[in-house]
Amino acid sequence: MKISRKLAIKILKYLNKNKDFYFPFSVICREYKNFETELKDWKVISTDKKLKSFELRENLQNLHKETVDLMAKGFIEKITGKSLEKYISKLAKDYRKEWKEELWESEDIEEFGLNEFIGGKADAYEDCLDLIKEYSLKYKI
Repeated sequence: MKISRKLAIKILKYLNKNKDFYFPFSVICREYKNFETELKDWKVISTDKKLKSFELRENLQNLHKETVDLMAKGFIEKITGKSLEKYISKLAKDYRKEWKEELWESEDIEEFGLNEFIGGKADAYEDCLDLIKEYSLKYKI
């Protein structure tokens, strides 16, 4: 799987700092004839702008429980079609359907207040969904 130089550096920095975390992939630098990077290489990569083609290759020799849990979560989301993004999207749509523009000028304070509350929740879920989508695009998730 191709990854950006920025993500390669971030992964290597994280793994260098969290030595007990098992990452079931190797970070490969294609400029070095598919050279498998070492954790300390993040410093070299961050200064050498010629190194820009990276990929992840599976390395599943020693799967830890946390790794299996993370992988299972991703597969289950794919199979069931359930994800945080879809859940937030549904909440945003449901609250937006309940909000009524004609109640903007309601003189009934309870009706007006409830409608503003519902509109605020719809806005918040829509903003949250935008952030999730932006994050997914930025990190190509």
